[in-house]
Amino acid sequence: MNNTPFLNAEADVFAAYSLKPTVHELRLQTPRMELRVTEVGDGEPTLFLHGFSLCSAHWAPLMAQLPSLHSIAIDMPGHGGSDGVDFSGVNLRRWFRDMLTSCLDELGLDSVHIVGHSQGAFIGLGFALDAPERVRSLVAIGTPAVALGARVDSLRFLARPGIGPLLLSMPKPASTYRGILARTIGKHAVDSAPAELIRASYLGTQRRAFGKTISTYLREMFRGVDAKPQRYVLTDDELARIEPPVLIVWGREDRGFQTIEEVSERAALIPNARFELVPGGHEPWLEDLQSTVKPIASCLGEKRTPQAAVSEGFEMARA
Repeated sequence: MNNTPFLNAEADVFAAYSLKPTVHELRLQTPRMELRVTEVGDGEPTLFLHGFSLCSAHWAPLMAQLPSLHSIAIDMPGHGGSDGVDFSGVNLRRWFRDMLTSCLDELGLDSVHIVGHSQGAFIGLGFALDAPERVRSLVAIGTPAVALGARVDSLRFLARPGIGPLLLSMPKPASTYRGILARTIGKHAVDSAPAELIRASYLGTQRRAFGKTISTYLREMFRGVDAKPQRYVLTDDELARIEPPVLIVWGREDRGFQTIEEVSERAALIPNARFELVPGGHEPWLEDLQSTVKPIASCLGEKRTPQAAVSEGFEMARA
């Protein structure tokens, strides 16, 4: 498939935010695959993990507001310019631990800050638990899949063999795609986003491997959720063992899969955690950039005492 339209659309997004990224590929050995990487700036290395069905260009508004960072965004498997993966029978947490470890090794980085959104936040939480020496801090934005106990049964049909990959990969009219994206990140976020970003998001999913990658990932995730004991839903004990500082940024309207009260209670189990409510939905920075950037910049640039940070966050959650 010709990837040029996606590359052009993505370049337009970064240009709209006056960013001039360096783009290259990493050839990983464990797992054996190629990842496409987009880098902007110098300073503290920060790895950005986008959500499934989105793309690295979604980070452009945040990157532009965090110029002191060395921002490193990877195209997640099956998206943009990265290889697809068949996740059938794979332990997701172990696979992504190995992938991120290999990614950091190839980049020559001992450790990084991680900013993850949606499924990217799910992956970041697992990595912070399983490889704490590689994570300086973690910012988790939006519902992190099932990690904190979200109920995402409405996505089960996409995990079905045959129909799932077909529905995910089939071409869609622009209006239909905007409706699908609105159900994912919120209508106001879609309406607020630059047209170039919506186009790049769509073209980034029009990969031959995209449908199979996402469908098999969801299939394995639901197998883990249904298992006894569960996999991928972090237990109280696992949350209590997360060592790096964690900032959870949650849009007030991000209520489709999990309540704010449930999230705040689970976040309180993480020893060095901070919980921040901001305006907006599942991708809040597209709706209110400054409100979303403020706690992230504070987390990445300032030292906070764990007790004060958690207390402040929960007072906001109860307001």
